[in-house]
Amino acid sequence: MKAKYLLLLAAMTFSFIACEKQTPFDTQSPDDAPLILRPYNESGTGSFTYTLANPDTPLSDSVTVTPSKFTTVNWYLDGSLVFTGLKIEMTFPAGNYELVIEAVTQAGKRTERKGSVTVNPYDTDPTSAAPSAGRHCVPGNPTVLEGKNLNKVNKVIISKDLYAKEVVHTLSPESGATDTQLSISLPETPDGRYYVRFKDAEGKIYGAGEIHVHNASVALDGYASFVPGAEWTINGIKFENVASVKVDETVITEITKTATSITFTAPNAEVGDHKLSIKNTDGSSVYFITDEGLVDVVTTTVSAETTIWEGSCVINWGDSKVEVTADIMKDVAVGSTIYVSFNVPEAEYHALRITDDWWSHDILPQVDGMEGQPNPYTFVYEEADKAAVEQTGKMLITGFGLEITKVTFK
Repeated sequence: MKAKYLLLLAAMTFSFIACEKQTPFDTQSPDDAPLILRPYNESGTGSFTYTLANPDTPLSDSVTVTPSKFTTVNWYLDGSLVFTGLKIEMTFPAGNYELVIEAVTQAGKRTERKGSVTVNPYDTDPTSAAPSAGRHCVPGNPTVLEGKNLNKVNKVIISKDLYAKEVVHTLSPESGATDTQLSISLPETPDGRYYVRFKDAEGKIYGAGEIHVHNASVALDGYASFVPGAEWTINGIKFENVASVKVDETVITEITKTATSITFTAPNAEVGDHKLSIKNTDGSSVYFITDEGLVDVVTTTVSAETTIWEGSCVINWGDSKVEVTADIMKDVAVGSTIYVSFNVPEAEYHALRITDDWWSHDILPQVDGMEGQPNPYTFVYEEADKAAVEQTGKMLITGFGLEITKVTFK
């Protein structure tokens, strides 16, 4: 009996202890490293994009972070702080922007997520999207802006901020402006990246991309590769004073030059990489645009492949496509491998199709999801392909959402 009593007493004691109210405790600490739990993407890359239908559609999203009590969230577009807080609800002018969401703790620890914001214009808005290679100009020289509805532009604003509050210049389009093209000349302007904004006669502001100002000579394209002994053209700005081109230890001074290009005979060189530099008559360097910024020496390549087209074309089916004439394609033998080099800008989707000028014979049937394909993309040029090109007069490289940069064969 005594034993049963003791067991009952123990059970009652345990019950009282179990039901006793526990004091909650917080696991977050101001010394914790910050984590951004949301937004995320399922690929696990930590990169994300927002596409907004028009300038009146807000970027609307929220961020979940830890430690939440001790963390501040900052939103940056193109490096400019536009919002601080967990939930953003903001509109932006039409354009493409780099986005960084930063989480910073009170202890100064930080992490970030990178992505992009694309704001589409209305169909009736004046717009001028810069190519992915960038829009570059030198003060005093005309700069052509291409787009649509440009006949509505009354003023062109060059600004240091997204909303054109810090105005650097307000310019009138030069004579000869059309619906798809206008020209401006910047007065003296320091080097740097500036936003371009259009203003109509009623004073409404429209996004129009950005512009990079250079006061030094800058090479823009055509320098990545060359064919030994062939004519070589490099395009740029402020090229009228170029004096020499140096490839490894070979210096070339016989150059045909304009303000925007130089042409010369490429030196003999073996297949592989070579060092390239360009000098002006006053001894100053011509700079090259790279992912790391402006440099005065770059690597150029002699390829075993033969180039049949090189440039920058963002394909959009019939509206924008690469055209290679049958006269150029006559040197491509049946059985050759053709290489298509491309970039993958932000777009609704990415597809590649290669056909003839009548769109009647697919040299390369449509390939979707090009962001996951090999680059350059290769295919074999068959007898039927060559016959179709010769009959119709052209090979077309079309599709959507890709920037085609080079086409070669071997």
